[in-house]
Formats: sequence, C-alpha cells, structure tokens
Amino acid sequence: MRNPTNDELRLLLSADLKRAGSEGLGKVLNDSARKVFVAKKNGVVFEFGHKQSDAGFWNGFKYYGSGSRSKFRMRRTPPVVAA
Repeated sequence: MRNPTNDELRLLLSADLKRAGSEGLGKVLNDSARKVFVAKKNGVVFEFGHKQSDAGFWNGFKYYGSGSRSKFRMRRTPPVVAA
C-alpha cells in the first residue's frame, strides 16, 4: 500500500477531528513550511506533524491560547479496505 499524500492525510485528519466533535472546529490547514497540520477548535490549537510515529493514532500537541501546550493523542479511523 502506498503512503498517502499530505493532502490525503489532511482530509483524513479533518474527518477524524469532526468525528470527535465538530462544534467550533475550523479547517485543518497544511503548514508545509513547518511540516505540520494545524486545526483550531474552541480557542484550542491542535498541531500534528506530517510524519506520524503510530499508524493507529494521531499524535500531536494542543495549545491553549498563547499559553501552555500538552501532548495530544487521538485514535485514527481505520481505513476502509476494498475486498
């Protein structure tokens, strides 16, 4: 199986963040200069690297306004495999 492109990863991440609760979720942006995907929800900024260490989870950071940050881990939706 080929590796997904950055745009495909951005769409998958956007879908998973919406499943987790879409209220207040902005678009998932691809910051290619920093090699991260960025999304904002209810004043919290989520940041995920282009390269993910665990195929089953989205690993990243969440930032509360301009203050502290904490690690963030969210289960990925398994890809649908055609029979």
